[in-house]
Amino acid sequence: MIKYVKILLFIFFLMLTKSLALENKIILKVDNNIITTLDILNEVNYLKFFNRNLNSIEDKEIYQIALNSLTRYEIKKLEVLNVFKTININDEDYLNLLIKNTATDLGFNDLKTFKEELKKKFIDFEKFKEKLEIDLLWNQIIYLKFNEKININEEALSKQLRQQKKFTKEYNLNEIIYESENLNEVDIKYQLIKDEIENIGFENAAAKYSISSSSSSGGKLGWIDENKIDKNILNQLNAIPINSFTKPIRVSSGFIILKKNEEKLIEKKLDFEEELKKIVNYERQKQLNSFSNLYFNKIKMDININEP
Repeated sequence: MIKYVKILLFIFFLMLTKSLALENKIILKVDNNIITTLDILNEVNYLKFFNRNLNSIEDKEIYQIALNSLTRYEIKKLEVLNVFKTININDEDYLNLLIKNTATDLGFNDLKTFKEELKKKFIDFEKFKEKLEIDLLWNQIIYLKFNEKININEEALSKQLRQQKKFTKEYNLNEIIYESENLNEVDIKYQLIKDEIENIGFENAAAKYSISSSSSSGGKLGWIDENKIDKNILNQLNAIPINSFTKPIRVSSGFIILKKNEEKLIEKKLDFEEELKKIVNYERQKQLNSFSNLYFNKIKMDININEP
């Protein structure tokens, strides 16, 4: 019965997009792994469940987002299997915590209800779990390769922390990180992304264009303390009103566009050592994310990605 319903959904999707053939076709090959029209249908279903903003955009747009998402997944999976040989997480407790947190973020009070809803939406729980595992193992690869290259000046961060005011700002942000082969293309690509933001919203544009791992959640960064933000970026954030976005800002992995959703002034009651630890961890993660984007693009160049 489930298989029959999936086939009906598949045909319905093809009729809506008018861009795919009625049979299950191979759309892309990532080395020896194939991505088919049915894979894309399942990914559309998956992405819409975990990012509700995607329900508002046109089928041809979500099709491209799903294809990009599957391509990134296959590239990461190839590298994970190349390094670890199998998809196996040693820390099951941490994996289960991630699953629980994902369910909670989506508004589910317990794991059982979450799994039941996945089943109703024809989303394979084990596939969802594997995607989390791939991301965790990918992060392990990045850590092993680049941890020693991370450069954090704790003395400077400590000095900065001691100079913090009693009251500080926090910003609720979303991001789009994109690449450009040369400076002439930066403004052209920005204009393209800007037009898409106006047409389908910032979160959907992030899902479509951002190379950051946050793209799957619409570029969501959440609340960021101003003391953790680069001064150049902070100046640009302070220059724009709420619910608007910055112009492209140069970062190590390309160019970033930030949307300022909210800002608030809070009183700081600091546990100095604890706060310093948070700032150091944030800086470390920021550098690892940059290395992750750079490494992904490097291995992507060595992988055969082509249409059949």
